Amino acid sequence: MIPVREWTEAEIAARNVSAPIRDVMRFHLVYRGPLKSTGNEPKPKVAAAIRAELSPQLAELWRTHSALQALAIDGYSRRNPQGFMVSPPSPWTPKQEFERHGDYGRMIDLCEEIPVGDKRFKPLVRKSLNLNCELEILFLRQEDPGSLVLQGGDLDNRIKTLFDALRMPSRAELEAAPQVADMLYCLMESDSLVAGLDVSTDRLLFPETDKADEVHLVIAVSLRVLTVTRANACLL
Repeated sequence: MIPVREWTEAEIAARNVSAPIRDVMRFHLVYRGPLKSTGNEPKPKVAAAIRAELSPQLAELWRTHSALQALAIDGYSRRNPQGFMVSPPSPWTPKQEFERHGDYGRMIDLCEEIPVGDKRFKPLVRKSLNLNCELEILFLRQEDPGSLVLQGGDLDNRIKTLFDALRMPSRAELEAAPQVADMLYCLMESDSLVAGLDVSTDRLLFPETDKADEVHLVIAVSLRVLTVTRANACLL
């Protein structure tokens, strides 16, 4: 048995070194479907439909991207009695450590599914991994090119609905729009983790599209590391 010593707060701070914010991954999500522009009230059903369509794309990203494959192994941390998140040297991988000790509260899965009501969600951009993201959206709809910003600098409610779809829903939103799937992948834990947004608009030219609220969205996502830790180092 290898002895495990407690780490001091200074040692923990030295290991979790703050670094210049940097992009670590870039990928694209695509949505084609209705996204109405009238009214400013929340649209949980529309957001739920978009979230359900994006979930398989994010599941495929988790399955195929080499950095996320490594994150599935390294995205764990040990918790000492003082409550600090630490990752001491070990002959086992973090995932093996979790499998050996997780049931006893000694290891934490930083990528674990998060319950909301009786459903579960697996966000990629989350606080536990010290990540945020920037979004670049190509927004095609049956209108002339133009800004999606309203008077007073308020975002168009279609972009607000899209943000709702990219994040985990609240319990109230989930009750208003029940989901069929028990678990969904989503982009982010909270839309507060969006550090930058750029929206480009153009006209949707598909002649067979006769629905006024039909949109085609291409969402470029750039992940950024805020603080480098052992868990998220595989993303660099």
